[in-house]
Amino acid sequence: MWAVTEHKNHRYAVAVTRRDDRWHCTRLDRTALTGLDEAIIAVRGDGTSGTVYGFFNADEAFFLVLRSTPAGTGLLLSDARAVHRHTLAAQVLDVLGTEAPDEDAPGPQPAGDLGIVADLGLSATGMQAVLDRPGALPHDQLLTIAERCGFAAEFERVRR
Repeated sequence: MWAVTEHKNHRYAVAVTRRDDRWHCTRLDRTALTGLDEAIIAVRGDGTSGTVYGFFNADEAFFLVLRSTPAGTGLLLSDARAVHRHTLAAQVLDVLGTEAPDEDAPGPQPAGDLGIVADLGLSATGMQAVLDRPGALPHDQLLTIAERCGFAAEFERVRR
C-alpha cells in the first residue's frame, strides 16, 4: 500500500515491542525528537529488557528507526540530507561516523542499517524499496514498514 496521506501530526515518536506474542506500541513524548540521547532514553524507558524499536517522524523531513537491544543500539536515518536542518539527524550521522551529503544531493540519502527490522520480516532490500519510493512522505514510509512487519493497526492507533 503506497498511499500518500495528508497529515495533521507531522512530528511523533512511537516505541514498538513484542511481548506475549502481541505487538505493543507506546506513544513517546515529542522531546524524544530533540536529540539522539533523548530518543534512546525514551525508547529504553518502557522497562522492557528485550528489543525495543523506536519510530520517529521529524516534521516529514526524515524518519529514524532506532533498535535498542541489551547488546547495543542500531540506527537507520531515512535521509541524511536532513543533517543540515535537524539536530537529531546530525547526531545520528555523527554516531554512525557518516559524512553529511550535500544538501542538494539528488534523492533520499539513507544512512545506517538497512536491515534494522529484518528480524521482523522486512529485509534490507525491502527497506531500500520503501526508501526509494518517489514522493512518499516519512509517515507513509513508517506505516509501510509497520504494515510489512505486522503492527500497522497498533502503530496507527497510538501515533495519532
